Amino acid sequence: MKNNSKILNIDSRDISKKIEKNSVDFIIFSPPYWNLRNYGFDEQIGFKENYEEYLSSMKAVFQNLYKVLSNKRFMAINIGTVVSKEGMKFTSGDFIRLSEEVGFKFRKDIIWHKPKGTTKWQRGATQFTQNPYPFMYNTNINHEYILIFSKGNIEANKNKKSEKPFGRTFTRKMAYSVWDIPPVNSPKLDEKHVAPFPIEIPIRLISLYSRKGDIILDPFAGSGTSNQAALLLGRKTIAVEKSKEYCNLIKKKIKSTKFNSYDQTEFFDDSIEFQLSQIDQEIVKFEKKIKNSLLKKKKILKKNHTKEKGTEDLTSLIQKEIDL
Repeated sequence: MKNNSKILNIDSRDISKKIEKNSVDFIIFSPPYWNLRNYGFDEQIGFKENYEEYLSSMKAVFQNLYKVLSNKRFMAINIGTVVSKEGMKFTSGDFIRLSEEVGFKFRKDIIWHKPKGTTKWQRGATQFTQNPYPFMYNTNINHEYILIFSKGNIEANKNKKSEKPFGRTFTRKMAYSVWDIPPVNSPKLDEKHVAPFPIEIPIRLISLYSRKGDIILDPFAGSGTSNQAALLLGRKTIAVEKSKEYCNLIKKKIKSTKFNSYDQTEFFDDSIEFQLSQIDQEIVKFEKKIKNSLLKKKKILKKNHTKEKGTEDLTSLIQKEIDL
């Protein structure tokens, strides 16, 4: 992989033909929405497709992603509910069903909350404010979902001793299922992408679900925000994008990104308070281990003690073991 990055100008439904199976460590993406945006090239997923066709196209993508993702690794999808004349489409639920059908395991969902005043006012909500009567209620949607999946069962981290744990502040911040992150409403002039998402989202997810040196894939790279985040965090990255124009944007963004240059001090906590709390946890674990060991010895002594030695002698033997 040249310069820690690769850009593939291909259809996401053909990914497994170009990327080695079981070679990707983490997948993150925001797919094209159904029948909402025109990205300016032929055979687009979502544009001018009916809803069932859109889901069929996305299932083909999920099948390819399952092949290239390494076992026991994760995939994150950012998707919102779609509003249409046919009614609301809970795309998140459909994506969960389709992903499970191809083999993924649904692990958790995070709500991306866009704080009030940071989103564009939507037509439905505007109509309600102009006609505030019963049965006219509508909302200004200011949330999307981040769906987390895994390939296979996930085992406990066996490299804890060799890895630095996240700090208390970052851990508590990530522990809540609602993330307050302002959206990117107006693309930068040098990006020209119709639907970029804030880099804070891939920064968090890549930090939580990968290690330095891992390969991060975005199958709908767009302007390359996820790929830029991966490089900043010291990961390798693959951008898959069907638009040649967007591939050029990604190339430009990657070229200007310094590898492993993101200040990650916010993720980790080396304060004396944190170190002491870690020691306290180790003490508790050690005490529990010793207690279990003594109880085991106690059972053995009871089992092997003969009646001739008497109850008093048995008690003194047990006490002797405990004192040791």
